[in-house]
Amino acid sequence: MLIILPAHLQVSGVTTWAVRAIKGLRERSIPAGLIVHTAKGESVPAFLAPYVLGVVENATPINQLAGNLDDLVENYLRAIKAMHAITNRPVLVSPNLHGDCHGAIAIISQQHPELIRSVCWIHSDNEYELAVARRYEPILHGFLPVSKELESFTRRSIPSRASDIFHLPYCVEIEPECSVREPMNDRRIHILYAGRLDEHQKRISTLPHLARQLNERAIDFDFWIVGDGPEMDSLRRATQSIPNVHIAGPVPLDEMSEQLRWADVWVLPSRFEGQSVAMLEALASGCLPIVTTVRSGASDAIIDGPIEKQTGLCIDADWDTPVEIIAERMCDAIEHAQSLDTQTIARNAHALIRDRHSIGRHVDSIEALMEHVNAQPARSWPKHLRASYSAKPNGLDGSTPPDATKRIAKTLDALAGKKVLIYCSGQHTKDVGSSIQDSPTQIVGIIDDDPSKVGSACIGYPIYTAEMIPELDATDLVISSWIYEDSIWSKRKTLESLGVRVHRLYPPEPAEPSIVSTVSIAASQP
Repeated sequence: MLIILPAHLQVSGVTTWAVRAIKGLRERSIPAGLIVHTAKGESVPAFLAPYVLGVVENATPINQLAGNLDDLVENYLRAIKAMHAITNRPVLVSPNLHGDCHGAIAIISQQHPELIRSVCWIHSDNEYELAVARRYEPILHGFLPVSKELESFTRRSIPSRASDIFHLPYCVEIEPECSVREPMNDRRIHILYAGRLDEHQKRISTLPHLARQLNERAIDFDFWIVGDGPEMDSLRRATQSIPNVHIAGPVPLDEMSEQLRWADVWVLPSRFEGQSVAMLEALASGCLPIVTTVRSGASDAIIDGPIEKQTGLCIDADWDTPVEIIAERMCDAIEHAQSLDTQTIARNAHALIRDRHSIGRHVDSIEALMEHVNAQPARSWPKHLRASYSAKPNGLDGSTPPDATKRIAKTLDALAGKKVLIYCSGQHTKDVGSSIQDSPTQIVGIIDDDPSKVGSACIGYPIYTAEMIPELDATDLVISSWIYEDSIWSKRKTLESLGVRVHRLYPPEPAEPSIVSTVSIAASQP
């Protein structure tokens, strides 16, 4: 088996999962390894090096390839041929994190279909990963959602492949005995965040607010933040005046267990997840997780109910909940946790992780997956379709349908004379930018969910957040996205309450009656 990591070589959930899966397979004498990308001047981290079989050196960032996948194909194929020479069987290949990673495998499938069996791990509850899975369905032998919610979404998204959809949860290392803490009342509370320092998904700006509110309530605590990511500098600035907050930066895998043994409480304020590996590690280590109620991942493992079943605490938060309110609710939960039987909760969590998320169980499932896909015929990418997800200059990205420019031009023509906002600053908007710029409407600006983009521009228009709509004197809002349109449309009532009419480009086609059968391919799954 080969797992491809085209980005995030620092410790992250996907990287941690990949290392553990490869290590577990090797311990059963099953050939397995990683293919990784390194940027100019970057070397493979020491914790990854023993598992790496192929390196794309000095690689252009995966999101900047503009349809040129030659370097990826050459390097991936070299590692695949080396693995095939050892096993004399098709190589199970897992591309990850970006459509072009799959695109390179699609090209290889045209040239050497018998060498590979390709699968798609669906790591995160966002429409992009499902869009990639749908696009590359012709060459995929398996679809592997990591949570039960993602399994449900995948089945609805690709109903014709129900028998190839395999719920395969992440795995963590777990000690034979549960580690319990002393009760938290009347002592300093140890709080930990461990994960990527990212605002869009992880909502990392919640953490300074949480620390300040804990101090305002005179709760005695130490708070360590472990991880790396694009918000590192802004987080340091936001916490520099808070003496009991400490930013450790990235920590090697073999040192994370020490951090987890120290912590009483582990917090996660995410907007969305697939299934947080760090959360599973916290559960296995006796920490009390306090997490936002995102629609996917957490509910597989966090049971906030009767003490005989409880494994953690959940707080209400939707996509747009202000971080100050999330911090307040997390502060309430930490205060409440001081009166809980955290030792019983820790034992419940340890048992759940042992039964569902052990490395042994995970490798059992991968072995079953290998048998399933090897029994299938080879799959080759259709010659008439572009293999790359990204496009060459003036082409359309994989996230932009061929008729996108016509659709948005027609919609904007019908709004002539109106003051219009465009929702989304992503690739779709960039691809149809000329149609937006040439429209007879007055474009007021671009709306985006990421507050860090406010103050910048997209296709020449300023970027705002949805909360700013009442200040913008706009009459209409057009959703410029294919893969995220349903999610944005679901917020239509909220958006229209801000004073705009909302328009979509891709209304759903009328559904045809159908009967979908589901075949389990891994009886071992819970």
